[in-house]
Amino acid sequence: MRRVSVVVGLVLVGVLAIASTGCVSQRDYDSLLLKNREQDKLLQDKDMDIARLQERVEAMQARSGDAQVLLDGKDKALAEAARERDEVRKAFNELLEAYRRLAAGGGGQPLPPEVDIALKQLMAEYPDLLQYDSATGRLRFASDITFDSGSNVVKPEARTALTKLAAILSSDVAKKIHATIIGHTDTDPVKKPTTIALLKELGKTTNNMGLSIARAESVAEILKAGKVEAARIITQGMGETQPIPGAGKDKNRRVEIFLAMGA
Repeated sequence: MRRVSVVVGLVLVGVLAIASTGCVSQRDYDSLLLKNREQDKLLQDKDMDIARLQERVEAMQARSGDAQVLLDGKDKALAEAARERDEVRKAFNELLEAYRRLAAGGGGQPLPPEVDIALKQLMAEYPDLLQYDSATGRLRFASDITFDSGSNVVKPEARTALTKLAAILSSDVAKKIHATIIGHTDTDPVKKPTTIALLKELGKTTNNMGLSIARAESVAEILKAGKVEAARIITQGMGETQPIPGAGKDKNRRVEIFLAMGA
């Protein structure tokens, strides 16, 4: 565009030269001069328009580069999330299989007779709270009696029963027994703001899975306080994924402890 301005300027010089020789009238000269100025102004305006357009293009190119960086980052983040999801799914499926083996009895060694008798006596002492299956080594605590709704705080009666259980498991005859604590919920989603806040504070997911894990861990802490070594305890939540066939919601809100002989 600047070239056009130079050309127009040269034309103006020629016009002035012609005017000086008397080949054109003053009126024609003034008319040409006015047109030259108008064209020059128009060219300057066009130059400014082009400059602004160039700035916009450069800005768009910069934004495009930023967007590409974001897109590349998004793809990497999605790939990493998918990898982590697959790992979690694999671990969860392995846990489900282990749970099924535990629920079926596991085929392991039976518990020592002294422990079996003590557990039966504990169940008789808390019939509304606790069920004990001698064949599978499973203790089932009714969740509604163990916890308030949406809470991971163990109620006093359940805490007393768990403390007595810890005394049984910390006895010399039970030193090789390992405890797998599994939390379960019904299918009702977690909605209470207090429960959601609690799970966030604990670093758990704000759903039934997170609540079931938090409750299993609360039970584990009572056993640990009763001198049961942490290495003998495993905790996990199942959320609503393992309902009892034909049972109502109240039966599915539960915490189960599977006892098995270790090495």
